[in-house]
Amino acid sequence: MQQLINGLALGSTYVLVGVGVTLIWGLLRILTFVHVQVLTWGTFVTLWLLRTGLPVPLAVLAGMLFGGVVYIAIDATVLRPLRSRNAGEFSYVIVTIGLALVLETVLRMLTDGSTEAFPRDGFPQGALRIGSLSLPWLHLATLAIGLLCVAALSLWLHRSSFGRSLRAVAYSRDDAELLGINSGAAYRVAFFISGMITVLAGVFIAASTASLSYSSASHLLLVAVAVIILGGMGSVAGACAGGLILGVVEVMAQVHLSSELRDAIALLFILVVLVLRPSGLMGRAEASRV
Repeated sequence: MQQLINGLALGSTYVLVGVGVTLIWGLLRILTFVHVQVLTWGTFVTLWLLRTGLPVPLAVLAGMLFGGVVYIAIDATVLRPLRSRNAGEFSYVIVTIGLALVLETVLRMLTDGSTEAFPRDGFPQGALRIGSLSLPWLHLATLAIGLLCVAALSLWLHRSSFGRSLRAVAYSRDDAELLGINSGAAYRVAFFISGMITVLAGVFIAASTASLSYSSASHLLLVAVAVIILGGMGSVAGACAGGLILGVVEVMAQVHLSSELRDAIALLFILVVLVLRPSGLMGRAEASRV
C-alpha cells in the first residue's frame, strides 16, 4: 500500500508534465524539446526566491508564472515564425533541441553545474501513520494537488467558452478562425498553462528529492512521451491515467528490481503501446486524410 501511494505521488508529477506536453501536442501536433528546460528554469526561480525568505506558496506561484511567461516568449519568438511559414515537424524538432541546449548551457553556467539543496521548509512534513504504513504528507499533497489541477483543467477545457475555443483550434485552426476564434490567444493560453503546470511538477519533484540541478529533470521528456503515448496522444484524461500507471510501475520496479531501470521502463511502455495499441489507452485512431 505504501509503495502504491509513493507510485501515485510520483505518477501525479508525471501527469502534470504529460498534460503540459499534451496541450502543446493538441494544438501544434509537435513535441517541443524545450519543455523540460522550462520546468528546470521555473524550478530554479522558485528555489532562488525561497532563499530570499519568500513564503513557499508565493515562491511556487512566481516560479509557475515565470514558466508560463517564458513558454509564451518561446512561442512568440521561435515557434510562431515556424508556424507562419508552415514549417514541417522536423524544423520544430531541430529548433527546439537547439534552444533547449542553449537554455541548459546558460543554466549550467549560472549554477556552476553543481547540485543545489532544495529546502523542504514550508512543504508538508512528517507522515500519516496507518498501522504499519507510513505515508509521507508531501507525497499525499503531491497526489492531491496534481489530480486537482488536472481535474480543474479538464473541467475548464470542456465547460468554459475559452476552453471550447481552444479545443476548436486544436481540431482545425482554419475552421476556428472562420468562426471568429482568435487562434493566437489560444496558443498563448495553452503555452502559459503548459509552462505553469510543468513548473509545479518540477517543484514537487525537487521538494521530494531535496535537490535540484540543471540536468536533474533531463529524463522527464522521455517520461512525458511515454505518458502521452500510453494515455493517447492529445487526451488529457489519457495523460492522467498514463502518468499514474507509469509512476506506480516505476516505483514497484525500483523496489523489487533496480533503480537503474527507470528510463528503461518508460521506453518499454512506449514500445509495448505502439505495438499493441498505437492510439493509446484513451486515444482514438484517426483516419488518414487524402
